[in-house]
Amino acid sequence: MLVVACGHFNRIGISVAGSEQIIPRYGINPDKMGLIYSAFLLFYTLAMIPGGWLIDRFGARITLIVLGLGSTLFVAATGSVGFVSSQASTMWLGLLIVRSLLGLVNAPLHPASARMVFELVPPNSRAFANGLVTFAACIGMATAFYVFGTLIDLFDWPSAFLIASLLTLLVTFLWTIATRRSRVQEDDPKPGRSTTPDFSTMKRLLCSRSVVCITLSYAAYGYFQYLFFYWISYYFETIQRQDRSVARGYSTLITLAMGVGMVNGGWLADRVPSSFSPRMRRALVPVLGMIASGLMFELGLLGPNAKFTLVAFGFAAALVGACEGAFWTTVVELGGRYGGTTAGLMNMGGNAGGTLSPYVTPLMGSIFAGYYGSDLGWRLSLAIAGGIGVAGAALWWGIDPPSQGEQSGPIRLDGQDLGADEIIATEPAHSQA
Repeated sequence: MLVVACGHFNRIGISVAGSEQIIPRYGINPDKMGLIYSAFLLFYTLAMIPGGWLIDRFGARITLIVLGLGSTLFVAATGSVGFVSSQASTMWLGLLIVRSLLGLVNAPLHPASARMVFELVPPNSRAFANGLVTFAACIGMATAFYVFGTLIDLFDWPSAFLIASLLTLLVTFLWTIATRRSRVQEDDPKPGRSTTPDFSTMKRLLCSRSVVCITLSYAAYGYFQYLFFYWISYYFETIQRQDRSVARGYSTLITLAMGVGMVNGGWLADRVPSSFSPRMRRALVPVLGMIASGLMFELGLLGPNAKFTLVAFGFAAALVGACEGAFWTTVVELGGRYGGTTAGLMNMGGNAGGTLSPYVTPLMGSIFAGYYGSDLGWRLSLAIAGGIGVAGAALWWGIDPPSQGEQSGPIRLDGQDLGADEIIATEPAHSQA
């Protein structure tokens, strides 16, 4: 939880610095600043499957240690760009490069965390545990608005990134020390044996209907969810004309609401009656959550004032957060001992949607503003994102999670038995019925 919170604190810090200092001070357009946000997400997304492969090859613990050291370096480099450059063009290019590299090293963050949960947590508690981990991400993002904003107020934005880099190094050290005695379950691969899939197995795994559907669903989910992280503060401050302190507070409350939803959603997902089918047990919470979240978000856009919008957006954030535990638990269970690879693929889909969102949202807002005015243009752009989130719920119809018994025995994938030594818990036989 601490590692994930730190990773997301570093991710959102650039949007705080962008809104409060970089855009107004250096005259960088929001569209171009959005490209910097999307650059992180683009490289984060492209490195997702290689990151999953590394998790399955070297283990989640080692992968997260390397991630922490790389993050320490590139968070410090983000601040260094502000020290060495004062021209908008060179600063923009420098930030684009550094944030791209930070995204590259951060790719295994959530797949490795979900893999650790799969290895160390009993099956009937995994969704709750994954909910706690993703809740920590919200804590990291929520504190960024105030904590990183305060660091900027006290020391300016370049120094704030150097301080965040030292914090990241400390967290990496604590992770290294605290996890020395971590032990996986007995059904994990034999010591010294590689668990990475060969090309043929990986192809069959990644082409599985269940894996493809959960990836596309998470892509729609990510497009909607990332609006809360990158543009909600800007929306309250610029479109609804609230004071900066009010916009910070609203953004923090909405992010915390999402975190509360993650914990409760994971708890609920573990308590769906066992009499339900495996698909229903895993799909019930995310499907209802995505649909209800999109509807509440649309209601907030129609609200008469900022406080009404805050309440509606808060409920929407909580409902969308409730889906996280089920997503991460299901995708690792689908992959079995190759869960790092399948989790990497799903997160690649989620961040493909998330990569588009920070850039496409203001771009559509600008286009619509030419016809309907700035305020309505932004609302229409956000409304489309809410609709995409609702549409993603339908893809759960194509996902067939394994039962607990199928997670530990030979499973048929696309009509072929992989055998006991190549267990991949996906596409169970009951899906053929």
